[in-house]
Order: sequence, then structure tokens, then C-alpha cells
Amino acid sequence: MIDRDPNDQPQTGGKGKLIAALVIVIVLAVVVIWYLMQDQKPRQSSVPLPVVVEAPVTTTEESDETLVPEPAETVELGEQTAAEREAEQPVITEPEPELPKLTESTGEILASLEAQEQVVEPIQSEQLIRDAVVFVDNIRNGVVVRDAALIAGPKGRFRVLEQDDKIYIDPRSYDRYNSMVDWFVSLDVEVMESLLERYQPLVEEALAEIGYAETAPETVLLDAINLLMATPSVGTVIELNDNSVMYRYADPALEALPDAQKQMLRLGPDNMRRVKLKLDALRTALQND
Repeated sequence: MIDRDPNDQPQTGGKGKLIAALVIVIVLAVVVIWYLMQDQKPRQSSVPLPVVVEAPVTTTEESDETLVPEPAETVELGEQTAAEREAEQPVITEPEPELPKLTESTGEILASLEAQEQVVEPIQSEQLIRDAVVFVDNIRNGVVVRDAALIAGPKGRFRVLEQDDKIYIDPRSYDRYNSMVDWFVSLDVEVMESLLERYQPLVEEALAEIGYAETAPETVLLDAINLLMATPSVGTVIELNDNSVMYRYADPALEALPDAQKQMLRLGPDNMRRVKLKLDALRTALQND
């Protein structure tokens, strides 16, 4: 089912600003919650002790005088390299800054991402952690909540073609998502993970708000990723039915798909392939940790 803009003519029908956030925002949610799986082991360090070498006691048969052993010799640390001496110095770590409240965390997160040269302009959520957690939970249930978009929708209108009394998605409609997919695949997961790692208590709070205090975050994430990855691959030409209110996929198998997978189809085959490659990399990382 594809919404139709009543202001569009039949040859250019479709809603002008549908949300592609279900694909794009999942990476943000992944990196927000991903760190919950990481078992951080404290690093152990040790300072080598000086080696004490005792001088041997020697005697001679030619003298009744017993030689007095010389004092124990200590290997001087002064012979160490500058790098070794520096390594032995106690490491003074700066205390972590106090966490903001969940409702006030978005600005700090976006500033951190920008400092790591991550593009944040598409993000329009004022409650990033909370909205991302809710959105991913919706995705794993196949739901797309268009009234709670976390990023701006694509520019340009959804277009269709009419040929031989049949309606098809105009391939030019897929191009509306190119810049959004480019942004998605360019995001550095490791950078965002390291930046957002400290927000664990806020993520747990957001999960508890929607009833998942006892649910492993990776379960929610993998469910969402697996649902999107299960979207069938189809060709560029997709036939639609028009019932004057909204377009529907002519193929009953496609029309029966969850809304989240239908949105994936709207990206077009090339963009969907690129998104799936990124999601597959994320899924592999989640399963291997």
C-alpha cells in the first residue's frame, strides 16, 4: 500500500514526503544500543620491580682471610629508556562528565557526532535516544510510524508511469532516496559507538519506558535488522493498483508484506542493495560480539 497525494495528477501521484527513516535511522539506534552488548574488561597494568642481583661470595685457599661479600647490586632503573619510564608513570584519567537527562541528551549527542566529522543535518528528532528506541521496536513489528519521523523525508514527489492501462512506479522516484542512502552508508559505526557508549543508563531508561526493561537490546535490534533484510529483491519495474485513495502493489505477495518492508521496496533495487549491505555488516558485528 502506497499513500497517494490528492494534489498530484495520476502521472505524478504519490505522497510528496513519505518517511524513509525506518531504513536510515536504524543505524543510529544500532549504535546507541550496540554498546550494551560489549563486555568491557578492565585493563591491568603492572610496574616492573627492580631486579636485585647478589654478588657471589668468593674464598681463596691462599689466605685465611675470608672475603667480605660486597653489598647487593641493584639494577638501576636509570638505564631504562624514556618510553619505559613514561609507561611506568601512573595514568591519570579524567572523570566522565555527568550524564544529561534523557530529555536533554540529544544536543550533546549531536555535538559529539559533529566533533567526529559525522553528518547530522538529516536528523530532526529532539529526543534521539528515546525516539530511536521506539522506532526500532516498531520496525521489528513491521510498523512504520510516519508521524514520528526522526529524519527529514525525501525531496520531490512519488511518481508513477502509465502504460497499456497499467500503473508502475516511475524509476525516477527511487532517486529521491539517493542522498539519504549515501548518508546512511557513510556513517562510521565505530565512531558513533565510541561516542554513545557512555549513554547506557539513558538507553536502558528509554527501553524501560516502552516495557523492555528485561529484554536484551540486541534482541530488539537483530529482530528489526532481520525483518528489513528479509525484504524480497524485485526488479526496477513494480506494478501498482490505483483505488483513488492510495496506490497498492499489484502483486499480492508484495502487498501482503509488512509496511517496513514495503518502505524498503520504495528505495529502489540499487539503494535497497546498498542499505542491506550496511545492515548485514551491522548484524554480523552484533552477532560476533
